[in-house]
Amino acid sequence: MTLGDGIRRNIAHVDPSERALLRDAIKQLNQQYYPGSPSEIPPGGVSLWFKQDEIHQATHVHGGPEFLPWHRELTNHFEALLRQINPQLSLHYWDFKEDPRSIPNGNLGAGNTGPVNLFDADFMGSPQGEIGEPWLSAGFYDPQAGTPGHPRGRDVSLNPADPPMSVTRPNTYTGPPPVPFMTAAEENRILGLQNFGPAIAQNHQNDTNFQANTMPNFFRTAWESVHFKAHIYFAKVGPHFAFRDPFVFLLHSNVDRIFAMWQCDPAHPERLDPASVYGAESNMDVDVLAFGVSSKQNLTNLVEPWSTGHGQFSDTDLRPWEPTHENQGFPHDYHHVSVVAPPRYDNGAR
Repeated sequence: MTLGDGIRRNIAHVDPSERALLRDAIKQLNQQYYPGSPSEIPPGGVSLWFKQDEIHQATHVHGGPEFLPWHRELTNHFEALLRQINPQLSLHYWDFKEDPRSIPNGNLGAGNTGPVNLFDADFMGSPQGEIGEPWLSAGFYDPQAGTPGHPRGRDVSLNPADPPMSVTRPNTYTGPPPVPFMTAAEENRILGLQNFGPAIAQNHQNDTNFQANTMPNFFRTAWESVHFKAHIYFAKVGPHFAFRDPFVFLLHSNVDRIFAMWQCDPAHPERLDPASVYGAESNMDVDVLAFGVSSKQNLTNLVEPWSTGHGQFSDTDLRPWEPTHENQGFPHDYHHVSVVAPPRYDNGAR
């Protein structure tokens, strides 16, 4: 395996030195800032790290046809930020078929293999309770936020430039490492689903018929359901604060890996064509109800909030990524959701 070849790999199989480089790059993202002042509206002075939480919290897209390409855009941008720190890095993934506390045959360095635990103070922090080191001392949260000598707490100030008071991983598995929640058979079943989505005008998560008889039988709905279970498996995190946890990017890199495998199936070259990959959902208004919030999704929409800076769940605009664009940092004419191509993964997906 060659560091710097641009391929995303199983994080447990890369050399420990590369895992350390990835950890350090993520930490450095919290030491670099977008222009402006936190007192401005929309806020400036947000660290490159905290911007991820601001983007996802303001406009997380779930429950409809935009879910997979929107999160691909988010992870691609994050990988680009990592490469600003270290051009050799890639956004590797946690394979859902493996327990992240004890991944067999992992890379221990110096040609040795054995169980790898992603949750320790040298990499992703504690698997339960406060995530701790290496993130606490790097300012990813501040338990004393809001007290004298400390910054304000984000959940009080609602300012993305401020740290949260805590980032936790509730223990949803006790005792020895559990059997991974996903099997190879289930992964293969989902990869074998022929149609991207159900192409029905209403996708409501509280509709029991939709849950039982529709979601398991189409690629995007079945795979999003597994993604929800992945969040709960390692930490019961909600959509409004999931991206405060660095581990979420390893999770979403794997979400994107399976999407890329499905797209790159050699029996279906049409899935690499943005005009045909989404089938009947290519230009269809879908009424979505997810996490108690209603929205309209259409794959011809511009990618929000990057296009206008308007977040679905935010009361104020935000500066998404490109601070040099015009006077608000909004890349007006941002491309449609549907044209995002698959990244390179170690399964030869592209």
